[in-house]
Amino acid sequence: MLLVNMMKRFLILTLLFMLPRGVSGMANVASEQPEKFNRLYRLVRKNYSGAELRKLFSSPDVARMEEKTDRNLRFLLNPLSIRKQKTQHENAFLKDIDREFIDKGARFFEEHRGIFKEVYHRFKVQPADIIAILNSESSLGSITGSQKIIQIFIGQYFLWEEYIEGFEKEGAFGEKGAMTRAEAMKRGRRLEKSALYNLAALLNHGAEMNFDPAEVRGSRAGAIGYCQFMPASMRFALDGDGDSRIDLFSMPDAIFSVANFLAEHKYRERGREYSFKRYNPDSTYVRGIKKHSEMLKEAGVKI
Repeated sequence: MLLVNMMKRFLILTLLFMLPRGVSGMANVASEQPEKFNRLYRLVRKNYSGAELRKLFSSPDVARMEEKTDRNLRFLLNPLSIRKQKTQHENAFLKDIDREFIDKGARFFEEHRGIFKEVYHRFKVQPADIIAILNSESSLGSITGSQKIIQIFIGQYFLWEEYIEGFEKEGAFGEKGAMTRAEAMKRGRRLEKSALYNLAALLNHGAEMNFDPAEVRGSRAGAIGYCQFMPASMRFALDGDGDSRIDLFSMPDAIFSVANFLAEHKYRERGREYSFKRYNPDSTYVRGIKKHSEMLKEAGVKI
């Protein structure tokens, strides 16, 4: 019995990280799913012709799915991993905030005090709130992710149903703790809708801000830069260092962008907690940001 259980666990782990049979990859999504492709094209046609969009999708940088992209999509869509995803998410925002963490934020404030003064006078957003967010999102710029963003969203938009079909063939929906197929399909449709708008935003911002969308890397959720903006939130990004370009991997730009996001989401009118929820609606996240910010203020991080 022990051997059988060990073999069963090994099989589940193997299935979790194998590419499901039937997943076609990214090379042919434009021709194989023309309706979805045209839906995306309508959102980006001001910047791309149909031929240009197809050429981008068939380029090696996009069409050749990276192994870690597949692992990410499998983890995201697997009916056995949903609880683990939730636990990881909660643990990330509930970890204790120690003295070293606060001292790091205080040093960061002193290093960028001039920028924070400028930001406060323009947006009336407290530096402690901005630092708490930047620390939570990217550890003040040291952790930004290595996923190819365009592939993450292409996979979520075009390929999620193929992954679900693969999991069904593998029997994953019958495993203990797995979500039902109906629940997985409902969740997949939500991801598809979100991925469509984020993919379109990434493509449009790439054309308008003169960067290659196929080269942008970020978190496995698709977030970019020190402030971890989703592409659909990049409309709130600002040039903070005056170099006439927006770069979310520039700390002045990230600081200005977080402040602008919070201000645009009624930081002054409805309070900082309301704007934190617009940044991330998870209640655990909001509580963590508030606690972190208050500790920073007690350490002298304020204007």
